[in-house]
Amino acid sequence: MTMTRSLVIPRRRAVRSPFSRLIRRPAAIVSGAVLAVVIIACLLAPVLPLPDPNQVDLLAALAAPSAEHPLGTDQLGRDLLSRLLFGGIPSLGYASVVLIVALLLGVPLGILAGFQGGWWDRVITTSADIGLAMPVLVMTIVILSVFDGVFLVAMVLLGVLMSPPVVRNIRGAVIAVRRENFVDAARVAGLPPLKIMASHILPRIVGPLLVQATLIAGVGVAFTVGLAFLGFGPQPPDATWGGMIQDAVLALSRSQGPMIVAGAAVAVTVLALNVLGDTLREASVDPWTGASRKAAIATRPAKVEAGSALVSVRDLDVHYTAGSRDALVVDGISFDIAPGEAVGLVGESGCGKSTVARALARILPAAGRTTGGGVRFRDQAVLELTGKELRTYRGGSVAYVFQDPMATLEPTIRVGQLLAQVLRLHHDITKREARTRALDLLRRVQITDAETIARRYPHELSGGLAQRVAIARAIAGEPDLLIADEPTTALDASIRLGVLDLLRSLQQESGMALLIVSHDWDVIRHLCDRAMVMYSGQISEEGRVDDLLEHSAHPYTRALLACRPRADADRSLPLVSTPGQVAAPGSWPSGCRFAPRCPIARVECRSAPVPLFDLPGDQASRCLFAHEVRAQTVEVAR
Repeated sequence: MTMTRSLVIPRRRAVRSPFSRLIRRPAAIVSGAVLAVVIIACLLAPVLPLPDPNQVDLLAALAAPSAEHPLGTDQLGRDLLSRLLFGGIPSLGYASVVLIVALLLGVPLGILAGFQGGWWDRVITTSADIGLAMPVLVMTIVILSVFDGVFLVAMVLLGVLMSPPVVRNIRGAVIAVRRENFVDAARVAGLPPLKIMASHILPRIVGPLLVQATLIAGVGVAFTVGLAFLGFGPQPPDATWGGMIQDAVLALSRSQGPMIVAGAAVAVTVLALNVLGDTLREASVDPWTGASRKAAIATRPAKVEAGSALVSVRDLDVHYTAGSRDALVVDGISFDIAPGEAVGLVGESGCGKSTVARALARILPAAGRTTGGGVRFRDQAVLELTGKELRTYRGGSVAYVFQDPMATLEPTIRVGQLLAQVLRLHHDITKREARTRALDLLRRVQITDAETIARRYPHELSGGLAQRVAIARAIAGEPDLLIADEPTTALDASIRLGVLDLLRSLQQESGMALLIVSHDWDVIRHLCDRAMVMYSGQISEEGRVDDLLEHSAHPYTRALLACRPRADADRSLPLVSTPGQVAAPGSWPSGCRFAPRCPIARVECRSAPVPLFDLPGDQASRCLFAHEVRAQTVEVAR
């Protein structure tokens, strides 16, 4: 009888929302209140009991503040408060046009350049650099001379000229976000690039976007006022802040009051915009990332019969490029995975395990590329897939579970919404049906209170719950192959076994194949039928798990097994370790790559590359003395 483990839901942690963190900052409250007062007062100017802003009273020229004129009057006796509020309407309105145009143009282009890279990035950033080199004020004056009397068109073109810095800053923010695992998880789930950019990238760059918006708004106000001061825009007697400053200059020798009023309005507005932008950025920094019995294994053939493989990898080469340096990190890997088979990929860090898994899922980082060999998934040439076919392959045929669940779940989307999004992508269902199926998925991964978890954000989950949600998302598209890259490394020991049992039960229930990437032999023994041991970009040994544990035929496999902690070990003795470390790509030995660390290495081991030798029992080893090594029985702790 199989026991089902259900995860106990921890008490929900109180995490303040960005808005609640914002209102706890005095600078944000003050600057926001100032801006709100300025904008609302200007908008309500036509209905407030104010004098006509153009009403001339020469007898009251340059009068001091009084009950009748709270801010005084200008040289023509016009009420300064009335002109200030009425003049704010065109000044702030045209600045808003500049802001909207700059953001509508700069934000999409910045996201596209940062996310897509390649020639998209080169074309967009080169165009932005050209725009940055242009003198904005001079170009604006030239535009105004061409579009004489059409100030709105000039402000639209000014917004275009202000977009290059937005493009550059947004691009930089997107480049930082696109390397995060939750973006790779969205790719491997099959989400189209446009959807990823809109729902995964954009919410994570709100901070830089808000800063850019407030800076552009401030610059827009300053430019609008400056142009009005130079005589462009609405003409006298219509009130503008720039026109008020121009009039104040003419009367500066007789009274400084009009200049103080108009200058203070501009200075306070721009300063409030900048302060609000800084506090918004700080408040929007997401809290998501911080504070936040072996199952019965069905007997399957170790060798995949010709033509029956679900996945066939042949002579796969992967290179990474860093500047002018190009290094081979995966060298001629070949293997098959049968339908429903569980295969392990074992080795130290830096051996190329995750690179092989990412190449299989087509989610190599920008610096990586496949340079040789091929991958076939049934009748598909995986490395040649593009567009919709590639998105269907990711998530629908192959799914991926990453090492750190907190880094792979989109932090700004609730769990239920996240699962429903993937379900609707792979199934023709309504939103209501997707929500219902999302709850079913959560129950399927043994989460008892599915309704509660569906309403939570990822940062409100424990590590075990988050990993189960990540597994639920991976199986939402009903994949034929599930790749799990170190699925339990980031979890506490108390919940590791539950996640391993979950993976095994899901495999038996759905019949999907598993590729488990791990450095932990206990994980491999718990889940896998067959395993491949990698060292320095090559398969050093492969075979059935029991054969590798008891009759390993490569010194490296034996070294890994010797390093496993054992409950009955003498604790007075030091931990077993293998001398040396994995050689960096590009500096591999010409012969056996393990020879510098191998206790039985001889001269012939270093003279030429060592092929993979077939051994009895569907086992293979890349060792010249594989038969001798295999004959020595390994003591395995059960």
